[in-house]
Amino acid sequence: MPQPWDGDRWTTLVGRLRADADVLVTEFVDRVRAIAPYGRGVVPHELLEADADRTFDYLLRRIAGQPVPERLLDIGPSIGRDRARRGVPLNDLLTAVRLDFRVLWAGLRERADADDEPVLVARVEDVWAAVEDYTTQIQMSYQAESALLARERQGERTMLVAALLAGPDPDPDEVERLAVALDVDVDADLLVAAASPAAGTALRRAADRLGADGRMVHLQSTGRHVVLMARWEGTTGAPVRAALAGVPCGVGPMAHGLANVPRSARIAGEIVDVSPALTGPRELPDAWLPLTVARLGDTAPDLVAVELAGLADVPARERERLLAAVRAYAVTGSVAQVAARLYCHRNTVLNRLRRFTELTGRDVTVPADAAVVLLALECLP
Repeated sequence: MPQPWDGDRWTTLVGRLRADADVLVTEFVDRVRAIAPYGRGVVPHELLEADADRTFDYLLRRIAGQPVPERLLDIGPSIGRDRARRGVPLNDLLTAVRLDFRVLWAGLRERADADDEPVLVARVEDVWAAVEDYTTQIQMSYQAESALLARERQGERTMLVAALLAGPDPDPDEVERLAVALDVDVDADLLVAAASPAAGTALRRAADRLGADGRMVHLQSTGRHVVLMARWEGTTGAPVRAALAGVPCGVGPMAHGLANVPRSARIAGEIVDVSPALTGPRELPDAWLPLTVARLGDTAPDLVAVELAGLADVPARERERLLAAVRAYAVTGSVAQVAARLYCHRNTVLNRLRRFTELTGRDVTVPADAAVVLLALECLP
């Protein structure tokens, strides 16, 4: 604790150090260059020297108990903002700022007389507190600026992704800009999924999991859907389903490059629109029937009328049995399995399939006929 009698000695000692402020600046700059970002020149040498000069002027006034002029009051916050925009990691910045104490204390000890030792002991906490308060100012401004930069970057990404998704033929220059904003290669493979707004929270949780390993992930609301884009490496299929497990969403074809994202996102959204009872991720191979029907538009009733007209006069119960056998056979391709599923003899299954062929002219044991029949059945109201 400082005593009343040490005031003059302390003021004199600090005054000696202020007279050699240039030495402090040189010592600080030499030390800080050993910290990686500073050694790489992220902060220009001239700026580093100018900031160090103002910093020691500020700190020496603080520890001497002298007024701080207005021109120095913003030095800490301005350094925090500048280093955030230059991309200096916060831990490296704080390591550099705390060098101020070591440089100040070493300078005070070198200029102290033997009779000044009690003064140094009494004042060490004051010096440390001044530097820590200054460090806190810098840290708080750095964090505020980093949050602002993050919002700016997110805003830019959102704007660029919205432009990308707006049309089928993205401008190459805009694609390049988006690649820079997302920090991803323009030709990277991208997983694209879409969910309804109601499922947006589940999709965000999946995005958080995907981003936990440092991969690029971006979520974008289009109004009708929430779209996820994530850099992807490796195989599709099971790994994709695992990454999106529990998320009711449509999964578009893997986008090989940013320019292919709009098409993949459009397909993913269509899968959502034709899948009202989604409980997990649904990919194109599992959604081709309802997706095709949706794209048929007003021609779907014509397909039903042409392909299933022969069933119109069949009693309802018989029609249900015929269609059950056809649908089951389309899934399994096995008469024995259909018989087991429908709890009837295999000859009964064969008879129903034969009867369906007689009525419609389509043999579902023939792949081409089966595809047309399945499409027509999907079009049934």
